[in-house]
Amino acid sequence: MRRQIEFIQQKGTDMLERARPTDVFQRLVDAIAERRQSEIVDECYAEDVVVEHPFMIPEPTTTKGREQLRRRMTNQQNLPITVEIADVVVHETADPEVIVGEFQSHITSTQTGARITTSNILVMRVRNGLVVSSRDYHNHALLAAFIGSLPQQQ
Repeated sequence: MRRQIEFIQQKGTDMLERARPTDVFQRLVDAIAERRQSEIVDECYAEDVVVEHPFMIPEPTTTKGREQLRRRMTNQQNLPITVEIADVVVHETADPEVIVGEFQSHITSTQTGARITTSNILVMRVRNGLVVSSRDYHNHALLAAFIGSLPQQQ
């Protein structure tokens, strides 16, 4: 189910305040579940966003900028899998720009029916309704083994 991002009118102006960090996180999780994460890059990520993957295999990676992020997300969308999201929890921090979001991904191969579940944690900084930085913690070893075991598309 897709959730609406809330917009709040600022007193004395016609400007709209952007979504809160928790709203942006929920929009991202919804997009992951719907396999359309590359479609929301412009509306959810800052132009100069930095996304780190400390547990990436074979070594940590850093994605810089919307275009590099869009390419990465498009590659993920093209995998022959479906994703169901569960157990979404958001922890607000003392810094109003920073949240810690958790969720489970139930991933199924559309080719074989094989299924895995991974736990995910995102530590996101959201400013003016856009993600400016994120550290994404996923079980990349399990994901790499699962994706590597899928039959190659012809």
